[in-house]
Formats: sequence, structure tokens, C-alpha cells
Amino acid sequence: MKIDDTLKDLGLEEKEVDIYLALLELGEAAVLAIAQKSGIKRPTAYVILGLLEEKGFVSRVKKGKKTLFTPQHPQKLVTEAELHLKELQGVMPQLEALFHKEEGKPRVMIYEGKDKLDRALDEMFVTKGEVMFMGTLKLSQEAFPRTFQKTLYATFSPQFQIRELVNESEESKAYAKQVEGPYRKVRFMPKELLPFEVDITLFGNRTLITSVKKEFFTISIESDEINHAFRTIFNVMWEVGKE
Repeated sequence: MKIDDTLKDLGLEEKEVDIYLALLELGEAAVLAIAQKSGIKRPTAYVILGLLEEKGFVSRVKKGKKTLFTPQHPQKLVTEAELHLKELQGVMPQLEALFHKEEGKPRVMIYEGKDKLDRALDEMFVTKGEVMFMGTLKLSQEAFPRTFQKTLYATFSPQFQIRELVNESEESKAYAKQVEGPYRKVRFMPKELLPFEVDITLFGNRTLITSVKKEFFTISIESDEINHAFRTIFNVMWEVGKE
């Protein structure tokens, strides 16, 4: 994953990323030097530095009449992210109690645009149970770069397993050798049996159908009945898939 994308996931805008990375290289600097390094106009750089200070990415120090800015050490960002995660976990029971679900009625969400597709799969990593995926590997990796990267670092267990049905190709076979383990399995489908150019991902009671070639969008359906139907189809295809 690119540094820029990771920082954007932490809530930074594009110009904020440019300023922060420039300051990391400079170490400590005045606004003018930061603006020149980042290629952003000085007035804009000053405003962005103020925003980064509020978010905890930079701090300012006075040296005589000069105001200098210093970046937070990257490791501190990890520590703060872990702290925020613990705080969020602490209030999760209250948040889940507030989450409104209409009984018996499917909940449908649509994610449009390639930059939003990964968001549709975020909950996959906090949902217990088996994940099922089928699609064309190359197109899927292009559509969900962050998700595929996260699966490389995910901890799989009896409570979190994944089965993947992908197109049969040399690239797919190399991918299977890289990722397979006790709780992560890959099988291959001949092209004639996997003709569609969409991804289907199943986890919890979610069914995600994603267009991955021309129009990038994901339809997320939260429904026990629909999810069960797709899992049945997946299991039939799994039986005829090649190991």
C-alpha cells in the first residue's frame, strides 16, 4: 500500500499528506521552507499546518521571532491509532445498541467509484465466521487493492476463515501458493464456469456484488435469506473447483 493512501485512510486530505511528508523530510522548518518543499503556496501551507496541528500530526515551536513546525514521529501515529481503537471498542456495545435494523427487511447500500470500493469490505475484518469470495483475480486486485493488502496481514483462525474461487491462470496459481494456509483456501474455476466480470463476496449476513471492469460500484445487501442463497451457490461451485 502506498504511503499516501495509508495517510488518507487516517483522515488526511491530499494536500495535508503532501505537507506532512515534506515536513518529515525537513524535520523542523518554517512555513516558507515547507511550502517550497511540498509545492503548495505559502498561505495555503500555513492553513494546512494548522489543520495538521489540530489532528496531532505536527506541532509548532517558537524560536525567537520565528515559528517553526515539527512533525510527530510516525510511531506516535500508531500509538494514537491504537488508543482510539481501544476507546472505540469501549463504547461499541452502546453503538451497536443504537444501530437500527428493521427486522425482515434487507438493508441495501451502494458504493460508487473505485476509491470507495474498499470501504464496502471493511466490516469483513471484524465479522466472525467464514468469508467466501469468487471472481476474476486480476480485476479484483485492481478494484480492491487495500483489502487484498489487508488480508496478507490478517490473522486467520477457526473463527475467521476464507475460501476463494478465482479464475484458473498462472497468476492465480502463484497467488494461491502465496496466501493459502490452514484457514485460507483457494480453488480455481475454468473460464467457461466463471464468465462474469463481477466479484461476489459473502461474510456474516452480507452479500456484496461488485462491478470491477468498467463501472466500479458495489451493492451491499444485508439479508440472511439472500446471503444463504449465495452461499449455497458458492458451495456447489466449490465442489467442482480445482485445487
